[in-house]
Amino acid sequence: MVLPVSELGCPTCGAILGPYELLCPSCGAKLKHLMKVENLPPRQRELHDIANGAIGQASAHLGNARRLGVKVDLADDLLAMAKKAAMQADFAVALDLASKSGEEAETQTVQFEALQNRVRGAKRAMAVAREDGADLTDSEELLEMANEAAIVGDYRSALRYALKAAQRAERGRERHQAWKVEISDWLK
Repeated sequence: MVLPVSELGCPTCGAILGPYELLCPSCGAKLKHLMKVENLPPRQRELHDIANGAIGQASAHLGNARRLGVKVDLADDLLAMAKKAAMQADFAVALDLASKSGEEAETQTVQFEALQNRVRGAKRAMAVAREDGADLTDSEELLEMANEAAIVGDYRSALRYALKAAQRAERGRERHQAWKVEISDWLK
């Protein structure tokens, strides 16, 4: 059930709320803000509604990203600026900032998920190469660089490092296998 928010705070627990909170931080109740928009011109009212939707969508993307452990500092900042613009009745700017925030959060989330898959693939390739006795020093360094890039939220670079780690592990495995074939041919 969605509860209307009054100036007094959360209708369920009375906690103080921010102007664009969708959930009460204290009790978790879903909230609906009733802004006084009846005095706005129709175009402004329409922008207000669209901006509110974009802010809600961006908040949902950010919530999903946080749940997955994605670093989304830029998206958080953009959303905060969008909320501030909306409170100042600059709905066009709020819409633009909220849209950018949602896009950034979604992009970071997609890159994070791709990175997780790429790291798993690199680790599998390294395990196979390790079983064959290949030297994986380069691959391990690249995978460590990928982890460091991911920690600071640079998922694009982390993806590149993880891909290179997998490629180098595969190349090392192929070299080692070629060396084993060459030795076995020589021993015949």
